[in-house]
Amino acid sequence: MILFIDDRPIRIYKESKKHAIPLGDEFELVIDARLQPVRLSDFKGHTCILNLTLDQMEKLIHGLHQKPGATFDSVYILVKDIKPFKQRIFGMYQLLEAAGGVVLNSEDKVLWMLRLGKWDLPKGKLEKGEKFKKAAVREVEEECNVKAVLDQKLCTTYHTYTHKNQRILKKTKWYLMNSIGNTKLIPQKEENIEKVEWLGPAAMNKAMTNTYSSIRYVIHRFQLLCSSSKL
Repeated sequence: MILFIDDRPIRIYKESKKHAIPLGDEFELVIDARLQPVRLSDFKGHTCILNLTLDQMEKLIHGLHQKPGATFDSVYILVKDIKPFKQRIFGMYQLLEAAGGVVLNSEDKVLWMLRLGKWDLPKGKLEKGEKFKKAAVREVEEECNVKAVLDQKLCTTYHTYTHKNQRILKKTKWYLMNSIGNTKLIPQKEENIEKVEWLGPAAMNKAMTNTYSSIRYVIHRFQLLCSSSKL
């Protein structure tokens, strides 16, 4: 599970699957919650936490909300069983479900949109009774005027924000998609989308410097998929 708070990734891994942590991710600090206190002020770079209890995790999350602008990069939490940790996290927020896509055209360019001054990928919340896959296709068409078909699921992200003094946890399922036809790109102005563009590798790398960490994570998963398919 990957959770974004204040645009910083909090990754929760099952201990038995810690081999899935990328080899390039080096920890600048490892904390054993049984042996030392877990203090945000101590965090630096990529911090790994072992033996964290549910109560300690909840206190940590509250602290992240109360002290935005921390200087560490990310947190890895290794647990024996992820399920109770996810349940505790869900209980701390109002859950909102959404779906979105990394959409490719016939030239293998990716569909991006500029919203509120930042580059983003098309996504949106599910309508009542709607399935994730249907919502992903609908949102791409509504936000960008692009018809698309699903290829496969990429990943699921969770990110938090506050709306009317209520903490929201937005669960988004992301799909790899392919565009159909060659319709004119039309940004959905009522959703504060300023423009929509197909971006090639160089332009996409530039857009990645002005987007959210959660979107960079989705694109990273997309790039890993593309690399593995070429092997």
